[in-house]
Amino acid sequence: MEKQKEWFEDWFDSPYYHILYGHRDMQEAEFFLRNFVHQFNPPAQSTMIDLACGKGRHSIFMNSLGFDVTGVDLSKHSISLAKEFENESLKFEVSDLRSLSVEGPFDYALNLFTSFAYFDNFETDEQVLLEIKKVLKPNGMLLIDFFNAQKVLETLVLAEEKENEGVLFKLNRRFEDGKIVKSIEVNHNQENYYFEEKVQALRLQDFETLLAQTGFELLHTYGAYDFSPFDLNSSDRLILIAQNIHVK
Repeated sequence: MEKQKEWFEDWFDSPYYHILYGHRDMQEAEFFLRNFVHQFNPPAQSTMIDLACGKGRHSIFMNSLGFDVTGVDLSKHSISLAKEFENESLKFEVSDLRSLSVEGPFDYALNLFTSFAYFDNFETDEQVLLEIKKVLKPNGMLLIDFFNAQKVLETLVLAEEKENEGVLFKLNRRFEDGKIVKSIEVNHNQENYYFEEKVQALRLQDFETLLAQTGFELLHTYGAYDFSPFDLNSSDRLILIAQNIHVK
């Protein structure tokens, strides 16, 4: 019996994913990453793994700042595009976060722009963190950039339409079984396609538990890309900095 595909396998490999999110602001991303470098001052030539890197825009930028970067993503299509930018200190690989097949260890692991908690349960989240731990050096650092679930749920837009590059997207959102679910209907050239996104609505206390159970120490939390403090009611983001500590 053929294994049923998970939602992200079809959606992230679809050209419509890139059309819908093509508006994402690289200036904002560079602002965030420059602030990260300023805040934590990684040594020159530090090794970094960019987890769920997509087409590699963040990996490419961090590499331009002098870091040795490996980007990994489940999407073969995205990685094939990213590989065009490879050099001696920038590599891209197809890899599942639940079973990372990359050579480490790395000084830093980056998980950016809500690319965590795509799975069904905490057990799989733990599995992902343990895989990250295996490719990090002792005392290596993990940066997770997630949304502030409380604010997202309070301001959830249930239905909207967007048109990008001549493609009409009808989006419907709901909170179901602890996840924010986005149904995506695509209308293009008189054809309709259907996709879904599902992301667990993890709160700070969930991350605290997950990190502690997998041998990470949570060092800092921030609420925006300028690294201002996290506020449960007003922050748009939940940015976490954790350290890989030894567990016997």
